[in-house]
Amino acid sequence: QEFDRFSTASLITRSTNDVMQSKVVTVMLVRMVFYAPIIGVGGVIRAIGKSSSMWWVIAVAVGIRSILVLVVYKVAVPKFKVMQKLMDALNRVSREGLAGMMVIRAFAMQRHEERRFDTTNKELTDTTLFVNRVMVVMMPLMMFIMNGLTVLIIWVGAQQVESAAMQVGDVMAFLQYTMQIVFAFLMLSMMFIMLPRAAVSADRIAEVLDSEPTIRDPDEAMPLPAGEKAVVEFRDVSFRYPGAEEDV
Repeated sequence: QEFDRFSTASLITRSTNDVMQSKVVTVMLVRMVFYAPIIGVGGVIRAIGKSSSMWWVIAVAVGIRSILVLVVYKVAVPKFKVMQKLMDALNRVSREGLAGMMVIRAFAMQRHEERRFDTTNKELTDTTLFVNRVMVVMMPLMMFIMNGLTVLIIWVGAQQVESAAMQVGDVMAFLQYTMQIVFAFLMLSMMFIMLPRAAVSADRIAEVLDSEPTIRDPDEAMPLPAGEKAVVEFRDVSFRYPGAEEDV
């Protein structure tokens, strides 16, 4: 029954690809989630200390970046789930092709199996390309926001310097601290993009680990005396496959 729920191909994907996705994100999580908030909070304190009148610049940058991450999250998460299922399907087709190689050759079904593999592979390729294009678009947008922010700070800072409200050194320090804050949010946003895929993988691994085997060996098995012939007899028993309408 467990093999009916989790195919061999799915178990292969769950124990390799899904475990790898979870491992990579766990390593990054330990390194970034503790590091980025410290950098971000420290940058905010120091930046406001230099110029409290320009706090709105930081708020605008963080707000735009948060909206961008939210949009990417909404678009990418459903595709991550589809991607892992397609990985299962590709493993299944590959395994069936290898296991049934002699039968396929005997019935001259090579072309049919090639087309079958190509169809599954193309679906996975298209989904992966879509997800990667979403991710690729994000980085230039992030850089555009950072550069736009730099121009905005210099422009506003120049007016403050002109009215003698700030020193040139304070403007440059504020710029550096703002870049530090944005960089911290950039690291966190990358984590929020990678987390959905890892969450999907973790759920798939947990699904296998949490499944209870239907067949259990007794805790205290009855020993069979040596040399005696054993007879197994069934009376008034029935069996049906999971989801079947009637007994076999």
